[in-house]
Amino acid sequence: MRPDSIRLSYRHRIAFYTIVGAVFASGAMWAWLHYFARGENEFGSSPAETWTLTVHGLFAATSLLLIGSLLPLHVKFAWRAKRNRFNGIFFISIVSLLILTGYGLYYIGNERLRSWTSWTHLLVGLALPLLLILHIWRGRVCRHRQRRTGKYRA
Repeated sequence: MRPDSIRLSYRHRIAFYTIVGAVFASGAMWAWLHYFARGENEFGSSPAETWTLTVHGLFAATSLLLIGSLLPLHVKFAWRAKRNRFNGIFFISIVSLLILTGYGLYYIGNERLRSWTSWTHLLVGLALPLLLILHIWRGRVCRHRQRRTGKYRA
């Protein structure tokens, strides 16, 4: 990322889209295997289901590093430039919800709460690509509007 810009560098964008895509694809594949494909073993799940969950966890942990790399530059500069604030807060809240529910899936013992956590994580995770597209689109609209009106401060 360029130190004076809100926009991510080409390499940062490629890394971001690759990792987010891998988290989404592995999570969606796990959901499909878990709820629709029936190849159960004696433990109640298929080996492919276990494998996709392992891959999902790996890419989810990697995504935390990537999100951390966005905070000191992208988020800070966008906030100072007063660009896309509401959408940015919303997107950070959604990602935070995914992080908390993902953590909760490992450590919540109460079955009722765990079921709610699981469904929340799944539904929000499946919506994430659309929410990301909305965030990017709103950021571009905001950037063009500020350039056109002369109030651009990036």
